[in-house]
Amino acid sequence: MEKVRQVLNDKAWARWTALALIASMMFFAYMFVDVMSPLQELLEVRLGWSPTAFGNYAGAEYMLNVFGFLIVAGIILDKMGVRFTGTLSASLMVGGAVIKLYAISPLFVGTAFDGWLSSWWTAMPGSAKLAALGFMIFGCGCEMAGITVSKAIARWFDGKEMALAMGCEMALARLGVFAVFSLSPRLSQALGGDPSVVVPVAFCTVLLLIGLICFIVFTVMDRTLDRQTGVGSGETSSEEEFKLSDVGGLFRSRLFWIIALLCVLYYSAIFPFQRFGTNMLQCNLGISAETAADLLRWFPIGAL
Repeated sequence: MEKVRQVLNDKAWARWTALALIASMMFFAYMFVDVMSPLQELLEVRLGWSPTAFGNYAGAEYMLNVFGFLIVAGIILDKMGVRFTGTLSASLMVGGAVIKLYAISPLFVGTAFDGWLSSWWTAMPGSAKLAALGFMIFGCGCEMAGITVSKAIARWFDGKEMALAMGCEMALARLGVFAVFSLSPRLSQALGGDPSVVVPVAFCTVLLLIGLICFIVFTVMDRTLDRQTGVGSGETSSEEEFKLSDVGGLFRSRLFWIIALLCVLYYSAIFPFQRFGTNMLQCNLGISAETAADLLRWFPIGAL
């Protein structure tokens, strides 16, 4: 009798290890997304950010994605495959995070560059403008990573526990929101003396670098899977090749626009609330940032 040859994703330990690696990247990404959400009051005191400046900074994460970058990211993923796109997205997240960290650090604040950036559109201080640029780059990487992770899970769990794996990945990402609301206000005071926004942002930037390393380890496993399945260097099949007509067909679909509208309504309610919720509770209940963040951190636990 011919022996059935197992490939890497036939082994449960390998599948779940691959999931742990890519889900860790998203866990750290979701931590960075909201690392400054509980620190709005501190940003106002230390860096002079008004609520308008903070809102413009927060919205910058989605700016390029709204105007077509996610479509480009999908094309890149179809053309270049999971390994290239995931590494690129993780690198964009780290690069954007470093820019944002520099923008709020003493290395930038008070410099001539800061003064020049602050001299135009005075509603946004120079630190907020540069932080928004970094957050915009990070956002491109984060959203690109989201679709890449979904495709990677579909590849590794094809015919197996695919829905469970996707649920676990999203649950871990939601745990990242819980974790950062718990940690960020405390990390801002971790060094003693005056509270600092730099410490929690630096901490989460290091975690993003660890997430990049995790994904690189995953690419090694994924390359091994390619060799075993005989796919070679191509991670896409001819059926998956991008065609411009596919985009036109998608935009003509009534079902697509209904689903898109539901997502717009949901996201427009949830994400602004995450950004401003801590400060809203502080102002209305007269409580500290730590207590407000501890209250707000529980809402993603239901989804988890």
